[in-house]
Amino acid sequence: MKETKTIRSGMPFVTAGAATLFYALIFGMGTIPGYIGGIIVCVAGFIAGKKFFPDVTVEVDAAPKSGNAEVDAYILEARTQLAEIDAANTQISDASLTARIDDIVETGGKILSRLEEQPDMLSQLRTFLRYYLPTTKKILEARAKLENEVTRGQSATIATRIDEAAATVQEAFHKQLSALDEFRFINLESEMDALRNMMAGEGLTGETVGTEDLDAAAAETGAGKAEEEEDPFSGLFSQGGK
Repeated sequence: MKETKTIRSGMPFVTAGAATLFYALIFGMGTIPGYIGGIIVCVAGFIAGKKFFPDVTVEVDAAPKSGNAEVDAYILEARTQLAEIDAANTQISDASLTARIDDIVETGGKILSRLEEQPDMLSQLRTFLRYYLPTTKKILEARAKLENEVTRGQSATIATRIDEAAATVQEAFHKQLSALDEFRFINLESEMDALRNMMAGEGLTGETVGTEDLDAAAAETGAGKAEEEEDPFSGLFSQGGK
């Protein structure tokens, strides 16, 4: 979410002061006419400064305002990660892939907007924020780093697998957004775990896949199920949700 911010220039005050000082040095200000002349010069200097050094209006990321400090912290971190994904995308030349990543960033932003509007959804989105989004960032940053090698015909196989994985990520993000729109909770671990393991196997996420990793994944899945049971909307989802 963006907000407009005006950056006010301090130069008009500088030009006003400089004009007044110059006037005082040349004409002096020891008389009433001198003071009046100084005031006129000061105002003229300020107006000239405003003309040549106008205020600048820019768009900046608005600080999260969910009313929940924990949620705001999650949103702020997630927006930073989306910005880093967007930055990595600028290094990729494949038009279809960059369009896909643009959509991932846009969809991720919509998910965060839903969370900001309804901070009670944090329980549904905690895994997305802690795991899915950071993993997506690692994968796409790895793809950006491979760009030069891909253009030289190297690492093409790995790049292709990441490109295909981006399609899975895009679909998963859209499913998560649809779930929020329809007030349903979905568990994307089965889709994303396979993706994570594939990328880890290639050494692209800074992780290794072994027995300890599988045990940790199982423990995390168990925690996710326990979290789902604590979801205040769980009864609604099981009875009337799809």
